[in-house]
Formats: sequence, structure tokens, C-alpha cells
Amino acid sequence: MRRALFACSVLLTQVLVASAAEPTKESVAIGIPRSIFRDIPPALLTFANQPFLDLMKTQTGLKGTVKNDPDAMTLAKDLDDKKLDLVVFLGHEYAWAKAKYPTLEALVVATPRPKEIRAYVLVRQDSKLTQITDLKGQKVAVPKTSRDQAKLFFDKKLAENDISTASFGESIKADTVENALHMVVDGDADATFVDHASWNYFQKLHPGRSSNLKELAKSDLFPPTVIAYKKGSLDEATLKKLRDGLLTAHDTKKGQILMQTIKLEKFDTVPEKYNDTLKECLKQYPAPK
Repeated sequence: MRRALFACSVLLTQVLVASAAEPTKESVAIGIPRSIFRDIPPALLTFANQPFLDLMKTQTGLKGTVKNDPDAMTLAKDLDDKKLDLVVFLGHEYAWAKAKYPTLEALVVATPRPKEIRAYVLVRQDSKLTQITDLKGQKVAVPKTSRDQAKLFFDKKLAENDISTASFGESIKADTVENALHMVVDGDADATFVDHASWNYFQKLHPGRSSNLKELAKSDLFPPTVIAYKKGSLDEATLKKLRDGLLTAHDTKKGQILMQTIKLEKFDTVPEKYNDTLKECLKQYPAPK
């Protein structure tokens, strides 16, 4: 009996010591790659980060600091090295990061507005172009603020058809995706590439002009954006606080307002077959070398 009591006291002491050694965090270091804010000027990144930090504080009670970096894989390494607690990855970026750093785990996924994450190559309704190979010798509008999924898809279609940008009649730089779409409508360009969210926004803003455009190519769905952590780097209490707070953000008035600011509908649990989706994404869009 004494031995049993002694063993229990030792075990309890170990638990208490472990709990004291790993207290719930009061703040988190978050990495956000430049790709998340592709349409935001660099000088405004600090302001762009703030709604996410406000949402984190409101929903989880945790303060946060943000590190922005042009390269998502640099942030992935920082996460693996425990220099960061969380990183927000676009779905394909997380596929690359997970392949290189297997101990990275998804905390929650983000459901954007609109929900579909895909890309298109668009031409005028009256265009005689019917396939990607027809882009040779044509004028292509290249938006500076294009979302990464659109550029990845466009580059993939060019590579599949053995087409280089040098074979275009002209590559025309457009300041925004909206400007690129207007160029195609007005006949100043023959084609452009666009992500679903930007195309959806243009259709709502310019229903008449958007009816003059049609799809030349359409991508499969990309994996959703994810907030990731390194397995074993955060205690369970902190993970639960983060997960529960983010999953209920859309249920609060302030949470809804903040999520509208960052163009999200809600955070959701990680889909059961999310890793399978990542593997398929890697096949279509291998990590940059």
C-alpha cells in the first residue's frame, strides 16, 4: 500500500512539474507569407496583418506577432525550427511544406469567400482561340497582383503544351487583375489568367462586361488555406484554445466583421482526406526547386 501511495505521489509530482514547465502560451508568433497578401502593396502589410491579429486575440485570448516573408518555405523552416508557432499557408504551399517537413500539422482550414479555390484562363466570347496552344502569337495580359494559384495553373498549362512566354505576340503587364480583364474585354489583350475569387468579384462588379468573357481553361480545385503548427511544439491546452476559438469565430458579431475584412467565411476542421488532397496537389504542382 505504501509503495502504491509512493508511486502515485511520484507520478503526481511529475505531472505537476511537467505542467509548470509547459504553461499555456499567452502569445503566439505567426508567419504569413507574401502570397496571402498578393494584392496588398508592401508598405501596407503591417495594416493587412492587423485584422488577423485582432481575430486571434478576440477568439483565443492570445496576443500575436507576425513575420511576413516573400517565401512560404522560409516560414515553413522557421516553423519546423520552432522559431514560429503558427504559419498561414495557401493550400499548395502547405503541400510543399508538409512534404519537406512531415511533422507540420494542420490546425484548421480556412473557407474563403467565395468557397471555390481554382483558376481560369479567359478570352473574349467572340475569340477564335479554343485551346492553350492557340495562345502562340497572341497578346496576353499579365496581372501584377495575380493570386499564386492563377499563375501556377497558367504556367502548368503552358508547360503541358510546350509553350514559352516568348512565343506570345506580347506579354502586357496589368497593374491589377481587374485591369487585365478589362484589357481582354476591350480587345487590348487576347487572354489573361485569373483566380476564382477575383473572377467572381469582377462578374458581380461588371456583369455586362464579364458576359463578354469565356473560359479557355479551368483548373481543378486547390486545397484550402491552412493554419499549421509543428507537432509537439505547442501544449494541448494552447492548441485547444486556438482551435476552439477559430472554429467559432463566425458565430460572434465581432468575429464575423473581422473575417469579412480578411475575406473568409469561417474556419473549419481539417477534412478527413486533406492529406490525400495535398498529395494530388503535389503531383500537379511540384514544389519549386
